[in-house]
Amino acid sequence: MTNQLPKATIYMVKDNGNVKVHTLVSPAPMFANATHIIELPSELILVDGQFFAQYGQEFRAMADSLQKPISRFYVTHDHPDHYLGMGDAFADVKVYALPEIISSLLVHGPHELQQKQQQMGSLIAGKLALPTEAVEPGEEIIGGTRFVFERVLNTESPSALVIKLPELGIVIAQDVLYHNAHAFITGSVEGWKTVLKELRGIEGYDIVLPGHGTPADKAAIDNALVYLDKSSEIFSESNNAEDYKLALLAAYPSYAAAKLIDIYSPILFGSQEH
Repeated sequence: MTNQLPKATIYMVKDNGNVKVHTLVSPAPMFANATHIIELPSELILVDGQFFAQYGQEFRAMADSLQKPISRFYVTHDHPDHYLGMGDAFADVKVYALPEIISSLLVHGPHELQQKQQQMGSLIAGKLALPTEAVEPGEEIIGGTRFVFERVLNTESPSALVIKLPELGIVIAQDVLYHNAHAFITGSVEGWKTVLKELRGIEGYDIVLPGHGTPADKAAIDNALVYLDKSSEIFSESNNAEDYKLALLAAYPSYAAAKLIDIYSPILFGSQEH
């Protein structure tokens, strides 16, 4: 495959001698999407599937390089930047999601795929890999490692899956946390802030994996809370989406994923223009 976009970056997050956690992050202008592999002794658990087809393929190549079977692929929520890129690269895997996410993607996924293909052509995957297996909140031992699955409500999306790995001190928060990246905001952030504060307060976890940006620690949660407050302040002082975007970029000039502002700000301002 010819690379049409700059390559993603791979991070080794943690190796406790038994389990390794890896992260792949797309470049900052390409949403800085973060997707993860939990490498167990004899199998791989993957979390989220990128937006662009190229990064889905890079994620698959990264998984294949570990030379272990992919037993589960979790999609945390129904926004296209977390599932649209995986259809071609992961057509052979079993995909898990919360029941309401399965239902949502069944309805909205084909339309998203068609629309984005029309807009961006071959940058978008040719097909979908939709979740068919339901995950419910609770604990499960997979490959000898404890996984804690939690449903969180009213954050960046109405419903999302958070995965905790107690033995590694890792929370896979995905879009509950944006790390040095612009967040996708379409309404009130009060519920989101509540969940972030709860996340900050849990004991025994020192690594938080965001859905956008590089692997982080709990200090990133404080920064995210400040960002949400600042975005609300800017929103209250802005007359339109363009003023809002300019002020937010001025406040956070180094943040990744600025293109997200173009996508959500018309929604935030109640306009369907752009």
